[in-house]
Amino acid sequence: MPNIRGRRAVRPALAILAAVLLLLTPAGPALAGPADQTTAESGNPFTDGWYADPDVAVYGSTYWVFPTTSKTYGEQTYLDAFSSTDLVNWTKHPNVLTTARVSWASYAMWAPAPVYRNGRYYLYFAANDIQNNSALGGIGVAVADQPQGPYSDALGRPLIGQFHNGAQPIDQDVFIDDDGQAYMYYGGWGHANVVKLNADMISLGTFSDGSTYKEITPSGYVEGSQMFKRNGKYYLMWSEGGWTGPDYSVSYAMSTSPTGPFTRLAKVLAQDPAVARGSGHNSVINVPGTDVWYIVYHRRPLSETDGNHRQLAYDRMYFNADGTIQPVTMRVKDDFNDGNALGWHAYGGSFAASGGRYQAGSSLGGKALLDTNFADFSYDADVTVTSGGGDAGLIFRVKQPAVGTDSYTGYYAGISPAGRVVLGRVNNNWTQLQATAMTVTVGTTYRMRVTAVGPSIKVYVGDLATPKIAVTDATFASGANGVRVFNAAGAFDNMAIGPAVGTGTNLALNRPATGTTPCVATEGPEKAVNGTVNGGNTDKFCSAVAGAWLRVDLGATRAITRFEVAHAQAGGESASFNTRAYTISVSNDGTTWTQAVAVTNNTTATTLHPVALSGRYVRLNITTPTQTTEIATRIYELRVFG
Repeated sequence: MPNIRGRRAVRPALAILAAVLLLLTPAGPALAGPADQTTAESGNPFTDGWYADPDVAVYGSTYWVFPTTSKTYGEQTYLDAFSSTDLVNWTKHPNVLTTARVSWASYAMWAPAPVYRNGRYYLYFAANDIQNNSALGGIGVAVADQPQGPYSDALGRPLIGQFHNGAQPIDQDVFIDDDGQAYMYYGGWGHANVVKLNADMISLGTFSDGSTYKEITPSGYVEGSQMFKRNGKYYLMWSEGGWTGPDYSVSYAMSTSPTGPFTRLAKVLAQDPAVARGSGHNSVINVPGTDVWYIVYHRRPLSETDGNHRQLAYDRMYFNADGTIQPVTMRVKDDFNDGNALGWHAYGGSFAASGGRYQAGSSLGGKALLDTNFADFSYDADVTVTSGGGDAGLIFRVKQPAVGTDSYTGYYAGISPAGRVVLGRVNNNWTQLQATAMTVTVGTTYRMRVTAVGPSIKVYVGDLATPKIAVTDATFASGANGVRVFNAAGAFDNMAIGPAVGTGTNLALNRPATGTTPCVATEGPEKAVNGTVNGGNTDKFCSAVAGAWLRVDLGATRAITRFEVAHAQAGGESASFNTRAYTISVSNDGTTWTQAVAVTNNTTATTLHPVALSGRYVRLNITTPTQTTEIATRIYELRVFG
């Protein structure tokens, strides 16, 4: 039976969806995939090793991911696959296709695209990275009797072995429409084509005008075509920028036809300087029977400089009411339910994922870190002192880590059965900043939160509304996040690191926003209330107008307890672009305004302003837009809590 690929499956009507699923999905028990997660809750990367260009399929009760092996061209002679029934625990299937089973392929085996049809499993791939039409290589197709292969060449030659419309024959993606017609989208070198696949899946059809290759290149296209359908609309996604650079990213277009036209709408996935670089070449998963979607992609850890050091990740993908895609946030979480600690790096001590927690043996300062670089953040985790009289806790803004009790720079917040919560600054030596008495019992789990915004550092334990510790210290501005034990054993779970937020509801989230003329149409006022700072440098309200302003309508007069403003640095831009001087005012009618906040010398990425007032309208007025003579205002988020 043919498969339905997870990203291909949403139909306009439930009855049609049910019928198609019955006809097209290989038999098997229901998928146990997550119904509603914000990211890979057990941590990204979700597989071990260097991989890129993932494509996905749902075969029966199993999700499958087929990536490129991210090595030098000469070493790219095989393809592996990964399978999971729950998107948490993954099984590796090595060498599902190798050049030994493709007579014309020698190296650079890239971007596998899986599909099931005619009772067989097909895997489309590129090989040899051809540079002109006299070279042997291009896009091939292999076939197998089971998802894990082994796959063998179906033709003995490339299916597409020439340049057409300027498109290098690489980065293919196969999509089967509701009417059964199969299409392949492909192309490198800044050009994208679509072709029809005949029913045999190993030959090309023609369009109504007699042509075989139809160019569909949208603005900004570089490579990495991806097609899916949702609610009757066709979504073409692709990668922009250089694959080895930090600007690699994903954009998309929508159309009412599988052959376009495709007009670029927006960038939906870009690097986050706090999380990872080079995020791109994606596919998507739709959890069958739901409208839950995940974007699956590769990215490069912050500390890696080798272009081939790429890892697989997935995050939630949300849609607006009109079908457009919201900017994707690369979230940082880990509940260790996958039984591994991928992405964590230990420095001394003993650390292992076991029993759904990250277990640390007793040591004098053993620590483990994620490859992050957060400046302003909230860092939540469950912390347990499992034995010993010392302490266990969270380290943050860490740089220069090494083995040794205090061998790093940054901060540490810990809890101890000696009866205290402690916060200290570390610069290869320990300086206690504050300690607060608290009963801590060995074996009891405590929810900890550290919120750091500029020089303000607050530590919460249990009660996440009132900090146990609140200090001001500007020594270290950013760095990695992790865990640490000292003269104790500990366990850690349910890690979550993200933008700094306090308690309460963001009343401005997705509310109507207006402002002065934006720098470009894609950087309008709505970007400052969309709930994210991680959508790239266009995920902001930008205005080069003197005396720029931003206004949000909360919909009704509301009690307000705090304003938060995320400036340029919070979105990954230079700190020199942080807003220097501004005011925040409120109004009940949009005419008479009361000033609530006045700032004259800000330098930080995110500013917090506690207040006690009410209003329906909130207006941010910019006096000095940057730290320099640059005239453009950059506001990534205006949050209003109540």
